[in-house]
Amino acid sequence: MRNDFETALHFRHACKLFDDTKQISPEDLTFILEAGRLSPSSFGMEQWHFFLIRDTAMREAIRAIAWNQPQITTASELVAVAYRKTVRSSDAYIQNEFEKFHYPDGLRQLYTSWIDPHSDETLECWSSRQVYIAGGNMMTAAASIGIDSCPIEGFDREAAEKIMGIDTSLYGVPFLIPFGYRVQEQQPRHRSDLNDLITLL
Repeated sequence: MRNDFETALHFRHACKLFDDTKQISPEDLTFILEAGRLSPSSFGMEQWHFFLIRDTAMREAIRAIAWNQPQITTASELVAVAYRKTVRSSDAYIQNEFEKFHYPDGLRQLYTSWIDPHSDETLECWSSRQVYIAGGNMMTAAASIGIDSCPIEGFDREAAEKIMGIDTSLYGVPFLIPFGYRVQEQQPRHRSDLNDLITLL
């Protein structure tokens, strides 16, 4: 299993052009989304929501405000990975999470004392970081079954959220992930030596 995981890591790269004639099967898409759903999150609050963008005109509009990156319209699936903004202890979503998973009073109090004093900006930053964990797992899961991806942050976020028509009082979209099948061979990977990245303290 370790070798399989390492193979997936080497297979995964930021695919710049997808084969628009190939489609991901429903089963494979579910596998990828499940990798996101089952990801770890702070306090187990599952701050993510996944928007599947399949409308052709919507994709074209998003591509226009994303430096005309072809991945957006050539990929089989385009996922907007969103984070939840309503993460204070009094918010309905968090109250539902508390009840759904039977959080003990001590953990609820800890969550409240740590989260609620922070500014909205700080909480949005915290919540958005959680969804990057889910996104990373989704891309690795896709690579494990031979499906390519490319994390995209290069887009006008406010414009994209408006095009998508999402409720921005509830959600923010920090990045997009197109999934599909590569057209071109993967370029050589450039990574630092592991010894250069470790400091023993």
